[in-house]
Amino acid sequence: MKFHSLIFFLFLLCFSPVVNGQGRVQFSINDGWKFFPNGTAYAETVAASDAGWEPVSLPHTWNATDPFDDDKTYRRGISWYRKELNLDARLKDKKVFLYFEAANQVAHLYVNGYFAGMHKGGYTGFAIDITNYLNWKPNGKNLVAVQVSNAHDPFIPPLNVGYASYGGIYRDAWAIVTDKLHFTGVNNNSGGVYITTPGVTKQQATVAVRTQVKNETNAARTFQFVNTITDAAGMLVKSFTKSVTIAANQEMMITNAGEPIANPKLWSPASPYRYQVTSQIVANGVVLDEVRNNIGFRWFSFDNGNGFSLNGEKLLLHGTNRHQDIKGKGDALTAEDHRRDMQLIKDMGCNFVRLAHYPQAAEVLRLADELGLLIWEETPVVNFVTNSPEFVANEENMIHEMITQGYNHPAVIMWGSSNEILLHGPDGERIGTQNDPGYMAVVKNFAMKFDSTVRAEDPTRYSTVAMHVSGDYAKYGLDTISQVAGYNVYSGWYSGKVEEFGTDLDKWRKPGHNVFISEYGAEGEVRLNTNNPMRFDYTGQYQRYFNESYLRQINERPWLAGTAIWNQFDFSQPNIGGPQSHRNQKGMATWDRKNKDVYYLYKANWNPEPMVYIATRDWLVRSGESQTMTTFEAYSNAPELTLTVNGVAQKIQRGNDVKKFSWQVLLKDGANELSASGKINGQTYSDHVVINYKAFNADLSGIQSLSVNVGSNAQYLDASGNVWVEDRPYRKGSFGSVSGSSKMFDRKDVIMSTADEPVFYTYQDSLPAYRFDVPDGQYQVTLRFAEPFRIKTGDRVFNVTINGVPALRDFDIAAAIGIQRAVNKSFIAQAVTGNGLTIQFEAIKGNAILNAIKIRRL
Repeated sequence: MKFHSLIFFLFLLCFSPVVNGQGRVQFSINDGWKFFPNGTAYAETVAASDAGWEPVSLPHTWNATDPFDDDKTYRRGISWYRKELNLDARLKDKKVFLYFEAANQVAHLYVNGYFAGMHKGGYTGFAIDITNYLNWKPNGKNLVAVQVSNAHDPFIPPLNVGYASYGGIYRDAWAIVTDKLHFTGVNNNSGGVYITTPGVTKQQATVAVRTQVKNETNAARTFQFVNTITDAAGMLVKSFTKSVTIAANQEMMITNAGEPIANPKLWSPASPYRYQVTSQIVANGVVLDEVRNNIGFRWFSFDNGNGFSLNGEKLLLHGTNRHQDIKGKGDALTAEDHRRDMQLIKDMGCNFVRLAHYPQAAEVLRLADELGLLIWEETPVVNFVTNSPEFVANEENMIHEMITQGYNHPAVIMWGSSNEILLHGPDGERIGTQNDPGYMAVVKNFAMKFDSTVRAEDPTRYSTVAMHVSGDYAKYGLDTISQVAGYNVYSGWYSGKVEEFGTDLDKWRKPGHNVFISEYGAEGEVRLNTNNPMRFDYTGQYQRYFNESYLRQINERPWLAGTAIWNQFDFSQPNIGGPQSHRNQKGMATWDRKNKDVYYLYKANWNPEPMVYIATRDWLVRSGESQTMTTFEAYSNAPELTLTVNGVAQKIQRGNDVKKFSWQVLLKDGANELSASGKINGQTYSDHVVINYKAFNADLSGIQSLSVNVGSNAQYLDASGNVWVEDRPYRKGSFGSVSGSSKMFDRKDVIMSTADEPVFYTYQDSLPAYRFDVPDGQYQVTLRFAEPFRIKTGDRVFNVTINGVPALRDFDIAAAIGIQRAVNKSFIAQAVTGNGLTIQFEAIKGNAILNAIKIRRL
């Protein structure tokens, strides 16, 4: 035992009334479950057989993969979980609760066939008392059955969301055993003890404790409510005790506060120092109930002129948003998954995280406290509301659960009650303007009610909402209800130009209005890359350009309270298209948690640790003409960098205002070694990459194969390692499209029957011909098509010939393949007499299109 721990132990023996008793027993019930993926009668009964059910462990979801296939639906309905709960007979006279950190979204709990309780809402924890339903007979068994439904319910938020509603018991579950005299708020976050730190300064801090205690015995009880504060090393700081008498079968509120603590160590992102408060119910020297909470001493404020201040000093909140799902797991994350995520966020240099759009796991808040990440947490009222007392009651309960379960975490500074509440209409479709005054009156009333609930539940934090860019919020007075106004801004992505971000910010600033940028972002598909980025091309290069511009405009406005990138990780978005179906790709990292190049833009600017990063990890394999210059960029917090390419040093470059460095480089065919290095505080830091460049001659001499991403400005790397080069207008002696118009699929439309969505996402419309001036020889020509519109058969019909030889006659994609389905058509063709290959398209009805083309010499 360490010396300081021994001293504290002896102190407790000498001065504390606590001499024995464990207080509270808590253990995981994650293992040994059986799962049935449908509704079934009598599943809660002991007599029902679960012999054919699937063995599972928690966390678990039944939607880990099915929202992402070609079927536009995924299963939202009822499933069952069952397990045998083994309890020590010595617990017979105790209170037994089952605590589920979350089950999406309605759960009914049965014990030994008896209904024990239910919970609505998929993102907060709930505890149910099962004491009266337990079987304590010798060799008796206790069957726990949980019916879970993630079916859409118009009275339970969220109603309409851009992420998957994963069904299941997807967070940890626990058994909690207490004495019959116990803290009543049995949950895994606060244990029913709520702690505030009023009057914190650099000189002193006070701890105040509030709790509910319940006496479930038939006699009055006298006990001591003991609170002991220890520091991070386990040393005693303060202890304060209150003697209480409670009547039989009664519940009462208890408050207590200790003497001020001198010179407290303050909690901040730079130094997230935590103390621990151990709260006990002690009777006759025996601990009957005990919970422990980590706390941090800090104070903070928002101000329209100065932004956000922490511990008396201005702090720009530079942050990000987090969705919790992961590829292959859905929402069923382990504690290790949460730690990896939060550590990636911290390493990027963030000091703030918005947990969008729902309360997240207890482990996430614990890690935020530990790592020093300030938190905005919110309830899942997203896009639309139902005009119903039941909807309001469910939302108010969600606010209550969110706040009570996160109350003691020093990381939390804001509670949010809605996101983009005016975005959708009653049919679930996005609308530009709200034109129903009756609905708007309901929404405003709800918004005021929800905000009031937040403020009443926790007056020590700020209330907030997130709003999309719409004049309706100001028109109807919704933008000034909460204490902090969050704006979700996508100028330069969904519409407009990136430069409009700053002018919008200036417009929203007004007296008494605390402005926070709760979302901004552009999508980046790591398989798509270009030297000529443009809006909506989904390339990493445009994503970096977008974020560089926004970061620059943020830095120019020190009055801002803070900003949050959308999003830290790519996440599920069922039935959304683009070059990666069912995915929102605005993340700084991919869905399986691989950092994109844009991640290091923020790391260079926000994390003071020395770093150099060549921003091309997402484009290590590329193709292009020989003797063509290529732009390479790096991010670093070094003042200047040297780049060497294949051992040849390039010109030394200084970083710009967002710490980006650029060079024009000539690559050779094959492997190219690039190294960047610079000095920071006298020490050299460097980065190294190898680029595999597949060069071809401009005149196509010696060409063996060439794949073209028709209609696109970007290259695509497929799973086989083949590069589909960007499209170009035809130039004699080379290749390209003859006339035509470059188009994209509507991003709402999912391209089916392929894993190569990027080469179908763009296309040439009204295309007369595509030419390759290749040497004479025999070639395989593969044409790729996907019908982008919901047209009728016969609306688009065309012929295709290759060097005058018919290839496709009366080709009707909708009739032959279907709408938005990918198809490949291959042909053998001869290039003779130096005329190369000409693929001609003759429109019979509508316009001819082509999505991609590949030629291969045989």
